[in-house]
Amino acid sequence: MEHLNNLDLFIIMSVTYFIAGIIKGIIGIGLPTTGMAILCFFVNPITALGLNLIPMTISNLWQFYRADNRLQIIKEYKYFVISIIGFLLISSFFAAKIGNQLVSAIFGSMVLLFVITNSLSIKFEKIKVNDVKLQFVFGGLSGLIGGITSLWALPITIYLFIKDVSPKHFVDVSGFFILMGCFPVFLGYYTTDVLSNEMFKYGLMGALFSLIGFYIGEKIRGGIKKDLFKKLLLIFFTFIAIKMIFDAFFK
Repeated sequence: MEHLNNLDLFIIMSVTYFIAGIIKGIIGIGLPTTGMAILCFFVNPITALGLNLIPMTISNLWQFYRADNRLQIIKEYKYFVISIIGFLLISSFFAAKIGNQLVSAIFGSMVLLFVITNSLSIKFEKIKVNDVKLQFVFGGLSGLIGGITSLWALPITIYLFIKDVSPKHFVDVSGFFILMGCFPVFLGYYTTDVLSNEMFKYGLMGALFSLIGFYIGEKIRGGIKKDLFKKLLLIFFTFIAIKMIFDAFFK
């Protein structure tokens, strides 16, 4: 795969998703963002999209399996899922067609927007709109962005901030949303060869280490200052976003 041999890619996937799993275990999100960000140092963005999908699917399956009141979550957020799946079925078929440069530009822009909204501490919970409408709008945005970049986090985060849910509910629901989105993306990526048969062995290795990292992240969740961790994470994401936007326009 590109210039990397099997052992190189196994090591890269193991380390990448171990780190991504720890981040996800601490804050509930961030695995696909971290995974894509690190992988793009070694492979092109289209290849990274395919490699990212299997660890993302398995880690969120595990996250939702451990959620409280799974049936209630499914009932309460069914419109979000309908919307995200509908848009993902469209957008995931275009990832390969738009090319590496545009994927890099969109990915970098979405990560930078995520950093800005978190840095400004925007009070989304003050927005008062009918929840069904919010689910369709933010589910659609998640699907539109997610199919092209594998990033569901920004629209999901904003929606759950508006809902002003508890941290535990945030983790449970975000895991459900991302898991449901993985299925139509899998179809789109596999059909368009973004995800190939060769990638499965690397993806499974990444998934294994993401679960180990997730377990560790959960254990240390209460042992570090979240504000400090959030600041360091935002600095890291800012660097990655700027790099990817620069690569998209100047390479």
